[in-house]
Amino acid sequence: MPVNNKQDSYKELESLRKRLGEETEKLRARLKESEERLSAVSLTLQILRNSPAAAPEENPYLREFKGMTQVAALVKIARDNGTNRFKLQDAKKTLVDAGLIRSKKNASTILFTTIQRSGRFRRVAPGEYEVILKPVSASPTIPAEHVKSA
Repeated sequence: MPVNNKQDSYKELESLRKRLGEETEKLRARLKESEERLSAVSLTLQILRNSPAAAPEENPYLREFKGMTQVAALVKIARDNGTNRFKLQDAKKTLVDAGLIRSKKNASTILFTTIQRSGRFRRVAPGEYEVILKPVSASPTIPAEHVKSA
């Protein structure tokens, strides 16, 4: 009987995780749509005021990337997705918009090189990468000065 109970609990948790993942994706899509609308309304107001052409109000999500490295930004994008994964095209757009990559033309190459050199990501599908979680060691490493030589 206990095995059946564990299997039922596991199935319930998997089902809950799937529902929460779907709900998160829906909310993320609504948030993105709302931010785009806000940006469009802000730009329209600037035009109507006849103010000098200025960049539209910066997306609050993009401000979170200020001062980050490209690798840290990719990890953040993956974690914000809730799956520890990201699609290269979405990450490219986000990093270009956030100013972490200046060249749209070379953005794909820059990101590919960053992903390969960092060693923190694993390709799971064409154009999709996953953050490799570092295992927690059971015992801390012992500094060399504390090891007695023979």
